[in-house]
Amino acid sequence: MRLALQYCPYCGEQDLRPREEPDGAWECADCRSTFVVTPVPAPARGSA
Repeated sequence: MRLALQYCPYCGEQDLRPREEPDGAWECADCRSTFVVTPVPAPARGSA
């Protein structure tokens, strides 16, 4: 599953492209940074 990203976490631009490797990696065409997004499950309700 690939999440839809809106902004680069480094420069804030929106020209993001998915990369083949590693899994979950994205590349920003503006600042040329590559980063990996790992989904974190939400805590169960009532477990605060």
